[in-house]
Amino acid sequence: MNRWKRLTPVTAVVASAAMVLSGCGGSGDEAADNSKLTVWMMGEGSEAQTAFLDGVEAEFRQKHPDTDVVVQYVPWLEAPKKFQAALAGGEGPDITELGNTETQGWAAQEALADVTDRLDGWADGKDILPDLVRNAQLDGRQYGVPWYAGVRAMFYRADWFAEAGVQPPTNWAELVSVAKAVQAKKPGTYGIALPGNSELPFYSFLWGAGGEIATKEGDAWKSGYTSPQARQAVTYWTELVTVHKVAPPAAAGWNEIDARTQFATGKAAMAFAGSWQQAAIKKDNPEIEKVWGTFPIPGPNGQPAPAFAGGSDLALWRDSKRQDLAWDYLTVLLNKKNAQTFADSLGFFPVYSDLVSGGSYADDKIMAAFATTLKSTKLTPLTPNWVEVSRNKTVTQAMNSSVMKGQKTVDQATADAAAEMESILNAK
Repeated sequence: MNRWKRLTPVTAVVASAAMVLSGCGGSGDEAADNSKLTVWMMGEGSEAQTAFLDGVEAEFRQKHPDTDVVVQYVPWLEAPKKFQAALAGGEGPDITELGNTETQGWAAQEALADVTDRLDGWADGKDILPDLVRNAQLDGRQYGVPWYAGVRAMFYRADWFAEAGVQPPTNWAELVSVAKAVQAKKPGTYGIALPGNSELPFYSFLWGAGGEIATKEGDAWKSGYTSPQARQAVTYWTELVTVHKVAPPAAAGWNEIDARTQFATGKAAMAFAGSWQQAAIKKDNPEIEKVWGTFPIPGPNGQPAPAFAGGSDLALWRDSKRQDLAWDYLTVLLNKKNAQTFADSLGFFPVYSDLVSGGSYADDKIMAAFATTLKSTKLTPLTPNWVEVSRNKTVTQAMNSSVMKGQKTVDQATADAAAEMESILNAK
């Protein structure tokens, strides 16, 4: 019998992730009611995820036949308010999903249980990619376990490229020339669906140029946005709109969903997107998989640019009275077999080094570019304050958009962004 329950997401207003907590955490399974396990998953869910979680629960119930697993989906943008309410005395989950840039922030707010010893004693955990493990740590302790990994590359219309007589670009100059060539061949379209108001695709250009977001010098964070390399990246990124005009002015306000939709609906030759966005693109245009392809985001000089190592973590809620039970469920959900199944069903990558290095993705016309990119990844600054920079203040997004809109010069925008970033990152 299918006992998996999908609850309607709770409507909430987006709130700051930086809040003051009013209490401390729980302590394991003492006097716990083990008849129900509550799991918060981010997003809206899908048929594929529902089917996957049905299988996970069936496997889990072989050991715990009397436990019902209740999964509640929480829209990503509503999660901060949902977490805040739980921390202020409301009913929280036993397990929650988090974006992997947010785990440290919630750990600092004492929302999450320390799972260091549990992870150390779990055999599969020893093969998880080290950078992803480190990203879920605070002060040397583990507060989350990586679930899946994702990187961004570029989707392109292979049929349009063929008509224009061009190949996928391998450097910055070629990216511009290819975009212009396709635009010339396909009047009424543009070369690149640029998510000008998104930060993660931009980081590939920043890192490709040799720049950094921020580095820690002693006890203080120093933004890298005023370096020559960072300003080179900002100049290139924004001039795709302002000078080369291979993306329209409206791109200054586009997020990744906006840009992806432009590509899917035949308005652009290329788009930055994650491998997991294949289904959404095909939903907008079921025929596109006949004519699409992918390639790594190019660096300035012929090598693929590094990409942000995105994905989600899973964590035990600190106030849960069923932490032992929750860990049992988590290790079923995250075992290697299930990790590969989930990654394949939704277009992500498993987080285990042996599963991503075996070459199984090399012949996949979509996943091969993402697999190549996965070999060169980087992380955003490892500090609980990063969520304030990234999600709440959108420092990088505002910097680039202001240049694209002609409101600031590159030097002004980068200087202002660096000052704001340092103020936030160094706040006590």
